Amino acid sequence: MVIKKSIVRRYLILSVLASTLPVLSIGLLYDRFTSNALEQLLGEKISTHLTATTNRLSSYLEARRYQLETLANYPGVAGFATAKRGNVDSEVAAVLQIESDLPDLYGILFFDADGHLQRAVPGQAAAGPPYWADRPFETEQLPMTALGETQVIGPMPAANGDPGWLLVRHPMRTRQADHVTGYIALHVRLASLTEQLGANAIAGTLQTLLRTPVGNFNATGQATEVHGKLIAGPEILPGWGSMLEVESTGVLKSFVLEQRALLLAVLVSTALIVFLFIRLSRQLRLRIDLLLSGAAAISSGQLDHRIAEQGNDEIASVSHAFNAMSGRLQEYLERAVRMEKLAVLGEFATGIAHEIRNPLAAIKTSVQALARREQDPKRTQLLTEMEREIDRLARVVSDLVDFGRPRPPLFGLMPVHELFRRISMIIEPEARARNIHFSCQGNPDLELWADPDHLQQIILNLTLNAVQATPAGGAVVLRASIIAGRAAIEVSDTGCGIPAELLQRVSDPFFTTKTKGVGLGLSISRQLCELNAGEMAIDSAPGHGTVVRVLFPLAKAINHVDPLDH
Repeated sequence: MVIKKSIVRRYLILSVLASTLPVLSIGLLYDRFTSNALEQLLGEKISTHLTATTNRLSSYLEARRYQLETLANYPGVAGFATAKRGNVDSEVAAVLQIESDLPDLYGILFFDADGHLQRAVPGQAAAGPPYWADRPFETEQLPMTALGETQVIGPMPAANGDPGWLLVRHPMRTRQADHVTGYIALHVRLASLTEQLGANAIAGTLQTLLRTPVGNFNATGQATEVHGKLIAGPEILPGWGSMLEVESTGVLKSFVLEQRALLLAVLVSTALIVFLFIRLSRQLRLRIDLLLSGAAAISSGQLDHRIAEQGNDEIASVSHAFNAMSGRLQEYLERAVRMEKLAVLGEFATGIAHEIRNPLAAIKTSVQALARREQDPKRTQLLTEMEREIDRLARVVSDLVDFGRPRPPLFGLMPVHELFRRISMIIEPEARARNIHFSCQGNPDLELWADPDHLQQIILNLTLNAVQATPAGGAVVLRASIIAGRAAIEVSDTGCGIPAELLQRVSDPFFTTKTKGVGLGLSISRQLCELNAGEMAIDSAPGHGTVVRVLFPLAKAINHVDPLDH
């Protein structure tokens, strides 16, 4: 089934998108927020830290430059580099030795004008070339950065057991200051410079580094590779400066863990939603299949088919509405079939009545004429019985005419006490003759809105049926009341009742269980009842009698109920 034809799949996709897209958006916004928050949170402290670190580095280099310029201008230093060992000025040598013994220096070096090393004055920290090693001391491959007239050469990272270092070199000139005779250089410990970086800005999170032309160094003077985000500080020299490495541990580690947890939550929630929707879609599919099977059953003519109503949700409401629809559809179809049958029977009955009524009238006239002339009592009695049967056939024909072509109702007010009076006048003699107790009860002030003649014929037919079905010593009761805002007339008897299998057929035309009659009384009553906007219901149980209730619109509602007993 394609997505366009499956509401379950459409809801599944929409729900997954609706649940994952916001979480993904939150994740992206969270990442951006953490970056901005980190910069805002640490920005001022980082800036202050980098500025202070740069100032310390600059001060350190400036101190070395000042120290170097002082030595370069010291009398006799220029000639110290070229003097033979026996001709060395002891005062200059002592000064140089004192200066080289500083803990920040390995020693003091002298170069000729071409940059070749001529002499080295070792300090207390001196190690390796050019002091006590056979390896050459080379500076040609190292980068050189100008600091005014002073040159910063290096740095040289620690390697092969030799410590890291850099040179701060200054030219030595003649007295005329126009010719460079050589260079004096401080052989500086790289670690002494990197010690100026100080402690990390935030332990475990931000690491202070020294940026140089040959690489980055940490606070211990060790070359290091950068793995995190870099925040650069001001330069102390071209290509030299302090910077901070934002590591993935510490604060950022918690951010990363939370971000991963958020992503995991998205994946788990998506999987859970898909699982739940698959389960729900299967259940929904089964319940929809019940609706489809019910619709197929109804369309095939099984109007008594009902769908199981499970739960109290929308599908259950649809099932309830479907069952109600099928029930009403069955009722409407039965009514339509019945009306069609009644129409056919009515047309047939009208035709038969028309063909029978005129001959009956002629036969009756002839019988009456013969009875007046007949002298023999036996023959007179026979003609009298014949006239009585002709009258009975005439009444049957009248019933057929009434059933086939009922007169349209002429609505008007019909008081209940007047209706009961008319019915009592006709029924009481028959009831006394059968030893049946007949009474009228209920509210006599109710006024019905119906055709008075139709209403009398309906109640009269029902009452006659009740009297004929009640054995001697029984009772027939007419009762008037108000039910759901409508006038209700009940005809109840204590007769034998109607079996359940016949209850739905008793109002069908020409259906009867009596030995006499054509079975049109209840059919005509129901037909007239419906013409007057009424309803008729029959409730009966074998051995307990029958109750027939007809409902009509009220002309006026009376709250007070007075019993009426005839």
